[in-house]
Amino acid sequence: MAAGPRSSSLIASFSEQWLIMVGMTLLLCGFLAYIIYDAVVVTAAELLHRLLMISPVLLVLAVHWLSTVPSADRLKFPMPVSEPDAIHRAGASPWGLAVVLLFLFFLIYYQPSLHGLIF
Repeated sequence: MAAGPRSSSLIASFSEQWLIMVGMTLLLCGFLAYIIYDAVVVTAAELLHRLLMISPVLLVLAVHWLSTVPSADRLKFPMPVSEPDAIHRAGASPWGLAVVLLFLFFLIYYQPSLHGLIF
């Protein structure tokens, strides 16, 4: 009968060691996941920063491309219009370019505020 209490204390110490080992493993895995997550977030922030810095240039290039490409080679965007030549009769005022320039001036003027807001 002396073997009974001794074997139960052995099982209890084995399960405690097992729980400590599992807990330490989970803690280590959690720490490694945090390090990897932090690196991914930093990389994504750098890529977003680069995209925000180059987006005005891409916007100007897109406007230039859309204004120089003949209408037959342009991408077809479904837009409801009343008549095919209605845009040409509206006049030669470049409202689209004015809006793009105002948007660029807004981005340049408020760059420190936007930079502090985003990053």
